[in-house]
Amino acid sequence: MSTATLSPQAAAIRRVPPGNALIEAAAATGLPLELLCFRAGGQEYGLPLHSIQEIRSHQQATPLPGQDAAVLGVLDLRGQVIALLDLCRLLNLPMATGEDAELRAVVVLVQDGRRLGLMVDEVLDVLPVSPERLRLLPQLPGDFAHHYLRGMVSSDERRVLLLDPSLWIAAHATA
Repeated sequence: MSTATLSPQAAAIRRVPPGNALIEAAAATGLPLELLCFRAGGQEYGLPLHSIQEIRSHQQATPLPGQDAAVLGVLDLRGQVIALLDLCRLLNLPMATGEDAELRAVVVLVQDGRRLGLMVDEVLDVLPVSPERLRLLPQLPGDFAHHYLRGMVSSDERRVLLLDPSLWIAAHATA
């Protein structure tokens, strides 16, 4: 997979607040929310397309000592050093192996000019989701569920869990 810059109209995309406000804002506007869908540990996840700067092929990070296991290290992204997190490690999911590992990709997140890399098992597609198809998750125990999972989109064919990257960006991103 080569580097692909998403959304040429990125500057024109409206800012949607993090948290449940993400779903509430989609409902208020009535406009579809575009999700970049990807797989991690066999499950489909989605991130709001407006939070994605680009998708890059799997890259080896430069490890840093003393980091959490989910922090793979740092990448040099055209002269800017960004942290690289592994979504499978963050979610405590099995890592892709063999041929599946060749599909791994880096999703570069951006919020307020701050950037962060997120390693995923496989990028799937962009899914436009009408507000009536977005479902809030019930209040779940555990820090991860409370902080990062916002909702779910389900149909007969697939179930996509909606992630909110704002806390990862706040904790690990560089401007």
